[in-house]
Amino acid sequence: MFNKKVVGLDIDDKEQGKKLLKVLRILKIKGKYRLSSSRRGYHFRLNVNNHTKKENLLIRYMLGDCYGRFRSDVRRFNHGIRHLDILFDVKNNKKASVWRKI
Repeated sequence: MFNKKVVGLDIDDKEQGKKLLKVLRILKIKGKYRLSSSRRGYHFRLNVNNHTKKENLLIRYMLGDCYGRFRSDVRRFNHGIRHLDILFDVKNNKKASVWRKI
């Protein structure tokens, strides 16, 4: 279900994820992060003010969310599907790491 107060990101490249984490810390953005189940990238859940689904998609695009994930959610949005911004805890029988504060 869409959460107006959280933006989720899936950054597939570990180095890009580390750079984003550094920027978020400098900007004092509140939220959480973890290693993805593949251990090749990071998941982020950023705390934001209330916003629309369209604004959520724009934020994700601007911060480098996984393009395939982003594109799929744009299609869901355009078809009126309510479930967007999903980050999987388990994928291919592998678990993502625990959430940590930014």
